[in-house]
Amino acid sequence: MKKILFIDRDGTLVEEPHDEQVDALDKIRFTKGVFRNLHFLRQHTDYLFVMVSNQDGLGTQAFPEETFWPSHNFILQTLEGEGITFDDILIDRHFPEDNAPTRKPQTGLVQKYINATEEFDIAHSFVIGDRETDALFAKNIGCKALILGKDGMTWDKIAELVFAGERT
Repeated sequence: MKKILFIDRDGTLVEEPHDEQVDALDKIRFTKGVFRNLHFLRQHTDYLFVMVSNQDGLGTQAFPEETFWPSHNFILQTLEGEGITFDDILIDRHFPEDNAPTRKPQTGLVQKYINATEEFDIAHSFVIGDRETDALFAKNIGCKALILGKDGMTWDKIAELVFAGERT
């Protein structure tokens, strides 16, 4: 069975800007250690990489697609240049107040993985994020959470835990 790394984008792959919208190239700052560690995990593990990202109001006047896609594609192309590709990219466009079943921490976007119990090992998969909603998302889908910045969690520590497991 395949294990999955469900990876958040903003705040995890790239730093979250003050206005919480990565909608311009000059706002993109990759998080420390993301290249080295995701490249290592891509090369030395058989985890699927699935990006799961909430993008509040994507496609609205406040957050037009014309500003989102150039930045998003630049992020993907830069990661790909470092040997990091995603097996799937799932983006929810709803606002929190919409209470959409597809918005993290709800599990609607990843149901195809949760429901395919013969194909995917969710219990030994991880959510890698930067917020408590990412931890709740992990709990809701039945896997472990690795929250960047919480309790000293870094990309180095994340790669160590995913690759070698927790020390006992």
